[in-house]
Amino acid sequence: MRNFKVEILLILLLPVSCIVRGNNGGNGDKNPILQGYVSDASSRKPVKGVTISVTSIKDKIEKSFTTDDKGNFIVPQLPSGEVTIILEKKGYKTFRREKVFLKEGMQIKLNFDMSNEETVDDDTNVFHPLLRMMEW
Repeated sequence: MRNFKVEILLILLLPVSCIVRGNNGGNGDKNPILQGYVSDASSRKPVKGVTISVTSIKDKIEKSFTTDDKGNFIVPQLPSGEVTIILEKKGYKTFRREKVFLKEGMQIKLNFDMSNEETVDDDTNVFHPLLRMMEW
């Protein structure tokens, strides 16, 4: 009889434990968190001081953070929905990723490779329709 009571008690507590664990180790908050790493595309070394701007498409709310000495970043308290992510640093090409969808309680890890800016010293890459006609 005693074992029966223990089994009933365990069966009744099982749904409660599922509700408590239902968070899946999330941030305890309903707001999404974006974190990650930024490295140089050619050397694969971390890039510090990169400005990461996350803009909500719906609310037009923008949050900006910078990478630390090890190229890591974390952007907490983001709004749910579609966002645009922009990475900027002098000497590097601006990186833009659109149509990133964030859900409540989501924790996203993104790694970015940034390329050095290419300086064009000659006019060989310039295209103009009149110049093309003159080549005939």
